[in-house]
Amino acid sequence: MSTLKIKSMRGLAVLLAVALLLVSVFAAPVALAAKPTPTSAQPPAQGSFTDAFDSFDTARWAKADGWANGSPFWNGWLADHVTFANSVMNLTLDNVVSSGMPYTSGEYRTTGFYGYGCFEARFKPVAQPGVVTSLYTFAGPYDNGGNGKHNEIDVEFLGYDTTKFQANFWTNDDAYAQHHEYVVNLGFDASQSFHNYGFKWTSTGIQWYVDGALVYAVSDSASDPTPKTSDSLHKIMMNLWPVDSTASAWAGTFVYPGAPMSGQYDWMRYTQGESCTFGGPTPTPAPTSVPGNPTEMHVSNIVMSLVSRNTQATAKVTVVDGNGNPVANATVTGVWSGLVTSGDGSKVSGADGAALFYSGRSSNPGTFTFCVTGISKTGMTYNAGANAETCDSITK
Repeated sequence: MSTLKIKSMRGLAVLLAVALLLVSVFAAPVALAAKPTPTSAQPPAQGSFTDAFDSFDTARWAKADGWANGSPFWNGWLADHVTFANSVMNLTLDNVVSSGMPYTSGEYRTTGFYGYGCFEARFKPVAQPGVVTSLYTFAGPYDNGGNGKHNEIDVEFLGYDTTKFQANFWTNDDAYAQHHEYVVNLGFDASQSFHNYGFKWTSTGIQWYVDGALVYAVSDSASDPTPKTSDSLHKIMMNLWPVDSTASAWAGTFVYPGAPMSGQYDWMRYTQGESCTFGGPTPTPAPTSVPGNPTEMHVSNIVMSLVSRNTQATAKVTVVDGNGNPVANATVTGVWSGLVTSGDGSKVSGADGAALFYSGRSSNPGTFTFCVTGISKTGMTYNAGANAETCDSITK
């Protein structure tokens, strides 16, 4: 369910736009997105939803995992670079080597397809030259929403100047010959605080909004049509990625700053139908631990890795209290599923709050999944509802 998106050279005078590759992916087991194969069946349209990003909703979303796009993307994708904490989704870019690339980052996309309506997310992009932070919809031969052709609508921040974003779209354009890039000046630095960005997609055109206010619009015409649901439905996607030297004239030259960077997404909302409007109520996060309660504990993250020549997986579970402090000497229990069902089932956290689990071994391809089933420590209470994630997976 994904496609290779290769944007041909185009002459945006303001940004000197260059070739852009965006790859979407096929949802593998446990909502991980692996290297895709083409699909052909036309999918059903999904309805309205709001996601406060309290946790990983595997019924709606998938994480890219275990592959790389190739140039101009200078990163591989790993599922553990998409995390949830304090009702915020973090897409993290760091210098972990993966899939033959010097950097690794996170990508998040729906498993289903969506039609006309309002697409809106509240997020903060990364302010770093050469880094792209995005919200977009997409369809193509690997994410076939109907006719199998490339259709897309974009909000893209280019990290060398986060006082602007680029609006763009393609309609049935497998040759990437269309030139619809438009730069929106915001009048503020988007990297400094959360703001709402989105677009309204209808049969008559596309309108882009910032904090509920219209900032740019295009109209459908016979000579330059906008995407149509009669041709294809779209998936919703968000990603963060560094460009290589082939795209530096468009997005800036990327130099790793020495520490991980995170694009932060507060919530995402889709309102179905051409009569939708922006400016609805802010999504309410799910209840979490009582702030400052040192007697409650929960999982702050799970980091998965492949070891032993990719025949075995590890799951590093970090436990913190209500103040975010590591909890040592907590007994963490969990289960393995997917490729193997054997492995460590109980570990005790160290001074850093981390408990490291090893799976059983398998030389077969597939997905290792680990889920926390409990945490115990004398004098403390486990609040599973506050977990940033309870399960995680990695695919080889």
